[in-house]
Amino acid sequence: MLKLLTSTGTLALALAATTLEAREMRVSSFEPAQGFYSSKVLQPWIDQVNEKLSDDAKFKLYPGSILGAPPAQADLVKAGVADVALVVPTYTPGVFPMTGVVEIPGLVANGKEGANILNTLAEDGALDAEYRDYKVIAVFSTPAYRFLMTDAAAMMPEDLKGKKLRSPSKFGSDLFDMVGASGVGVPAPQVYENLERGVVDGAVWVMDAYRTFRLNEVAPYVTTAGFMAQPMSILMNKNTYNSLSDADKAVIDSMSGRATAEWIAGVVDDTDAEVEAAFRADDKVTFVDPDSDAMQAWAAAFTNAADTWVGQQTDPEAAAAALARAHEVVGD
Repeated sequence: MLKLLTSTGTLALALAATTLEAREMRVSSFEPAQGFYSSKVLQPWIDQVNEKLSDDAKFKLYPGSILGAPPAQADLVKAGVADVALVVPTYTPGVFPMTGVVEIPGLVANGKEGANILNTLAEDGALDAEYRDYKVIAVFSTPAYRFLMTDAAAMMPEDLKGKKLRSPSKFGSDLFDMVGASGVGVPAPQVYENLERGVVDGAVWVMDAYRTFRLNEVAPYVTTAGFMAQPMSILMNKNTYNSLSDADKAVIDSMSGRATAEWIAGVVDDTDAEVEAAFRADDKVTFVDPDSDAMQAWAAAFTNAADTWVGQQTDPEAAAAALARAHEVVGD
């Protein structure tokens, strides 16, 4: 009887261990399931990687901030609450400092350029310190933000003076100060309401968000001067990665890094162009495309942006080097 009990107990422990090993890996997104990054980036990535992983290691998307609010995503991964998450690095000021280089106006025009800059910096080792607690799946960026205005188009920088604008980050608010505007922090789902009620006079954002949140209904003026870009990343918990078999690690490695970032950038840029084209065909939306003189005026308005960004970093020397490398990458 004792031998039987012992054997039964051993079998139970073995089954329990097998069950634990086969746990699902959670991918957190602060967007709803139908949101752009959830539906066009994270879920396709999950589907592709799950086809190659062993049966004991599968990812599942947890959208809609189920696991935590947007600013908490990096901490969720670090703590193991999420195994992978979509992270906006600028939501946690000071944690991913060099990644924020793409916020400097005029540096990044599209996602392809943003991904190239950030992956070059990563390959150079310039981002090692800020991502040391994570397995990096991808670092990339949005295209340059447009100015989305409610009552009148922003033809020139002086048109923003005295305006209140929804700000994407702390540095974004600093940039608004340079043109006499003020930045207001508004969560993405509340931007429409705040524009409609006149709490803010405009926002800076990408075209996909313009469509997703129906901002054309309340902000029908779009200026394509090209503002800052928003850095983005997909991060994985290091312990989760290290717990995988060598074969599964190799699968994750093959679905990470520059190639994955470039794939994401292609999806981002194609969608951005598609959405813009659709709205240009809508006579209810007015697009302002600055000519060369106007573009020079916009550039001059933010001429101190680079020095301001470098001066705000805890290691200005490293920041200046990262900025110089970014200019080299885009051929400036």
